[in-house]
Amino acid sequence: MNKKAVQWLYQELPDLVNKGVLQQTAADKLREHYGELRSADKKWFIIILCSVLGASLIGLGIILLFAHNWEQLSRPVRAFLSLLPLVVGQALAFWVLLRRPTSHALKESTATFLSLMVGASVALISQTYNIPGDTADFILSWMLLIVPLVYLMEATIPAAIYVTGISAWAGHFWDSPLQAVLFWPFLAVIVPHFIWSLRQDKYTLRAAILAFVMAVGTCFGAGFSLGRTWFGSWIVIYSSIITLFYLLGVGEFKNISTNWQRPFRILGGIGVFVMMFLLTFRFPWESATGRHHYTQNETSSWSSFPDYFLTLLLVGTAILMFLQCVKRKDVMGSLFGALPLLALMGYAFGGTSAAFSMLLFNVFLLIVSATRITIGIRTNNLGVINTGMFMLAALILARFFDSEINFVIKGLVFISIGMGFLMTNVVILRRRGGAS
Repeated sequence: MNKKAVQWLYQELPDLVNKGVLQQTAADKLREHYGELRSADKKWFIIILCSVLGASLIGLGIILLFAHNWEQLSRPVRAFLSLLPLVVGQALAFWVLLRRPTSHALKESTATFLSLMVGASVALISQTYNIPGDTADFILSWMLLIVPLVYLMEATIPAAIYVTGISAWAGHFWDSPLQAVLFWPFLAVIVPHFIWSLRQDKYTLRAAILAFVMAVGTCFGAGFSLGRTWFGSWIVIYSSIITLFYLLGVGEFKNISTNWQRPFRILGGIGVFVMMFLLTFRFPWESATGRHHYTQNETSSWSSFPDYFLTLLLVGTAILMFLQCVKRKDVMGSLFGALPLLALMGYAFGGTSAAFSMLLFNVFLLIVSATRITIGIRTNNLGVINTGMFMLAALILARFFDSEINFVIKGLVFISIGMGFLMTNVVILRRRGGAS
């Protein structure tokens, strides 16, 4: 159960016992079941944040000190100074593992410091001895060297640095998809740590930070490594990825009540809406028509196999999770989860009839927004109603800007939509007793 929910329950237990709703033995069993509340997550966050910032500033300061008059130093001195921070960082990490293995703050700060020093040492040694290589080689070497820190120190920040680094590395091979596709096995290296952090406690800030970085990094990595074999395939790829995020958030993290603890659901939900909205226009489907311009040799080359395989894997996984939502009779999950299927359908027809694909997603977004408004009214949930009305308003306004309608009529429609927002909120607040 969510920590806030447990805290609320503990506050209510004495009153429930006094009123005879619960027996004292039942209250004691509830306390025994949920255990003692740990210290506030905000306190943990402040300690970790200060530790990580301190370690980062120290590391960057050392790099700047070494950069001053660096060329005037002899090569042996430069080599010694290049390795010294790395040795100090390793010594600190060893001391923390030996003496303070339960201190999250020390583990995070030490691992972050050592991660920065690994990058600094690699760069300085390469510059000192003129080791050949480009930026991509440096980033990849740096990221692979800090992987052991993630698992030995059980640290979140180095894991976030790693995901960010391999995403940047994949971006270096924007025009070489066969190399950029290695982003996915590199990302898989960090997945066990991510799963471990969720199993430890999916409600903590460290799990939320890593989930956010994983989601954003996956989106960038997909853009750099996939969709190069056929024009317009980004429609299907991103529809599947953001749908996976959303369904994972509403499925595995359904008991989380605060927004900062559910990055998958927030990013996935926003992404699904943005994708649905974009696909109501003509330009995405016009990009899909270019797929017919590829030569047979380009599309049948063995180098395109990873692109096809990963795309099919993403789409297949998204469809399977969509079917699970349908089986659970989750209405909104099923509607959002239908995005990859509709994207496939629109992509199939988009090359010959962009109008059909546009109409398909206009109707789809209309159904989703109307359903969300209806569910919000039934459950008396103002947030759900407002998001549904926002979707509907965005669709209506977009179509009005697309069409050649008189400005007076457009103005009246805008006023009507605004009045609809206000009146709906007033009605719901009065129903809930929140307004006079």
